[in-house]
Amino acid sequence: MTSIINDFAFATPRQRAVLDLLANSRTSKEIAHQLGISEAAVNRRIEVLRSRLGGVTRHELARQYREWSGQNGDLSADRACEENEMQILPLAATTPPSDVSPRDDVVPAGEAMRDQLAISIEAPWSKPAEPSVVPGVLDGDNALLTRGAAIGIILFAILASLVVGIAAARALADVVS
Repeated sequence: MTSIINDFAFATPRQRAVLDLLANSRTSKEIAHQLGISEAAVNRRIEVLRSRLGGVTRHELARQYREWSGQNGDLSADRACEENEMQILPLAATTPPSDVSPRDDVVPAGEAMRDQLAISIEAPWSKPAEPSVVPGVLDGDNALLTRGAAIGIILFAILASLVVGIAAARALADVVS
């Protein structure tokens, strides 16, 4: 029984606030809503206490806390959890070290970038981003006429090859029979 007293005596006020509500058979969602914290924070606080007591169940944890708070009722948390205010800690030294001398490697502005690179100043959208799919011959003033002619030539070539293929098939059929 002394280990239980020691474990709950060192519980933080936030853990005690969660344990008070857990001892009253509240779910994690109800505890989170009542304390104004997330459900994950509630579960995390419960898991820390469970592992500290040797992996007991939530029900057993609530029962042990009820027994402990019955003996030591004055230590239980009676207010909701409050977040700590943000503290800004100064990490830099307030005075610079005395052995620092002014920089010796200061270069004039004109010589600062010796490997200058010429870049284009044009807007990215001023040039077409994708390459042209249509050949230049089929584009221009007479694009409709040249494309129609190309379609006609391709159609004629397909029909001619079809006629030649049928003629070759007939010739083979005549030779075989």
